[in-house]
Amino acid sequence: MKLGLSVVLVALAGLGLAQGPQKCASLRVRRNAASLSPQDWQAISTVLQQMDKDGWLSRFGASHDRLFSRVHGNTCFFPFHRRYVLEFENIARNYDPNFVVPYWDATQSFRQPASDPLLTAGVLGTNGQGADSCVANGIQANMQFTYPNNHCLRRSYDQGTGIGPWYAPEIISSYIQSDTTLAKFREDIEYSIHGAVHLGMGGEMNSGYAAQDFSFMIHHANLDRLWWDWQNTHDSFLMYDGPGPGNTPAALTDIIPEDASVPLGGSTVDSVMVLGYNN
Repeated sequence: MKLGLSVVLVALAGLGLAQGPQKCASLRVRRNAASLSPQDWQAISTVLQQMDKDGWLSRFGASHDRLFSRVHGNTCFFPFHRRYVLEFENIARNYDPNFVVPYWDATQSFRQPASDPLLTAGVLGTNGQGADSCVANGIQANMQFTYPNNHCLRRSYDQGTGIGPWYAPEIISSYIQSDTTLAKFREDIEYSIHGAVHLGMGGEMNSGYAAQDFSFMIHHANLDRLWWDWQNTHDSFLMYDGPGPGNTPAALTDIIPEDASVPLGGSTVDSVMVLGYNN
């Protein structure tokens, strides 16, 4: 299986590495968002509208905001977001059992990000409009949230009508090839393509509650894909070094931080380290 085509995702919870890796009974495949059809995006939009009506998008925004300092700037960045996107997907499948979060390889339009085919009126929507920078088109057009206050989905490109260049695929590939510890790889990814996309899009994405914008989910699905590639490149599926979520040395037994608005079931880091097992 080639990384550029798909990333295999787990679908069932396992028992933890202390009892040995438990292979999942079923698998999901994350597709490249650029390959989705208009019908695929309409199906996603339908689910997002239903989730928003039931308050789930605001709950995800709130939980990410409250956990922000615990899941950024340390090695739990990767395990947390892997588990977080999976939980979003699990909830979305209550509305559509075929729902799978695709991944957005933002490096493909790094020179002129605002021209990315996903940042169009028929997909993620374009730049925000009006005094509040509300997104008026796309799969979340005119969507309203309640966290941290009542407001529209906002987007405000960092260069006004455009977005400054992101990171070339060659730079990300160099991190994958040369970084020999997860702590170093996390640092290089978090402070490069991860931050560039959040800051470049602005608005909702440049906030602690960025998870209210579906761009967040497909962006982090791609970062998870890059971690998966790094794990395979270095045959380091269980490497988890550097600082953990409590500024103590990272340990596979660390409990992934969670917030009551989106419970993660007390999942431990070891349960999400190997795709297809234990998750």
